[in-house]
Amino acid sequence: MKFLFSVVTLFFLTGSCNSQKQTTTNSNESNATPKAEKQMMTDKQKAIGQNYDVAVIYEARSRGFAKYAYISKAKVTLSEDRSLQKMDEYTCDAKDWEEIEQLLDAIDRKTFQSLKAPTDKRLYDGAAHTTLSIKQGDVVYMTPSFDEGFPPKEIEKLVNKVLAIAEKVKKQ
Repeated sequence: MKFLFSVVTLFFLTGSCNSQKQTTTNSNESNATPKAEKQMMTDKQKAIGQNYDVAVIYEARSRGFAKYAYISKAKVTLSEDRSLQKMDEYTCDAKDWEEIEQLLDAIDRKTFQSLKAPTDKRLYDGAAHTTLSIKQGDVVYMTPSFDEGFPPKEIEKLVNKVLAIAEKVKKQ
C-alpha cells in the first residue's frame, strides 16, 4: 500500500514539475517587449481583481486607541475595538469603490512595502501606529508603520479616501 501511494505521489509531483518547467521555458522563449510584459501583468492583475476579493485595510493603534477599517467592493467594516470583537458592517457605495480602485491602480505594489514615514511621532507615543494594507486574494501588501494623520505622500490620497468613506458610512 505504501509503495502504491509512493508511486502515485511521484507521478503527480513529476507531472507538476514538468508543467512548471514548460511554462518557464515558454515564458523565457518569448521575446516580449517591456511594454507587452507590462500589459500582460496589468491583465493578470485585472484577472486577480475580478476573481478574488480586493480590499483596503486601515489599522491605527496606540495604548488607548484603536481604529480599523476594511473596505471592499461589497462592504465596509469598521471597528474601534482593539480585539476586533465588535465590528459594524455597512454596504460600500459603488462610486466610492470606483475611486478606491483608481487610487489603487496608481500605486506601485513593489514600492508599497518600502514606503518611508514622513514623521516619527509614533516612536514616543505622539501618534498612533498606523498601517495600510491592500489585500488581493490571498496576497496582502502592507506598508511599514507610519503616524496616524501623516501618511507617506505616495498613499496620502488613498488613506484620506479610506478615512472619508469610514466617516461617511458611520453617519448613515
